[in-house]
Amino acid sequence: MGLTHEFYLVRSENENEPLETVVLSDNLVLYIWDSLRWVPSFNSSTQENQTGLNYHGITIIRHEGANLLKDICLNWSRLFSLAPSTFRLTGDFVIDENGNGAYEKWNCTRDDLTNV
Repeated sequence: MGLTHEFYLVRSENENEPLETVVLSDNLVLYIWDSLRWVPSFNSSTQENQTGLNYHGITIIRHEGANLLKDICLNWSRLFSLAPSTFRLTGDFVIDENGNGAYEKWNCTRDDLTNV
């Protein structure tokens, strides 16, 4: 398995025990990244409010941001539910050692992206 991102649902910032853990592939996070940048959040490293997620490290998402993040994720899931049972998503543009470039392709299954 490639790079993944872990998200923890907790009742408050003071609790250490997650109610639930969600693990998403890096490919999926990067694919929906622009819409994740709309979420109000708090950067625990800089102690500043921001929008979006920290790609590396911890991001705290409070109530206002959590509701928006939930809506964004539900709508991406609805969109992916319209896809064929297997499909491809386009990833980053990469250049090989010979200077040739192409977009990465990511093979997906609808059920993997829409089942919780």
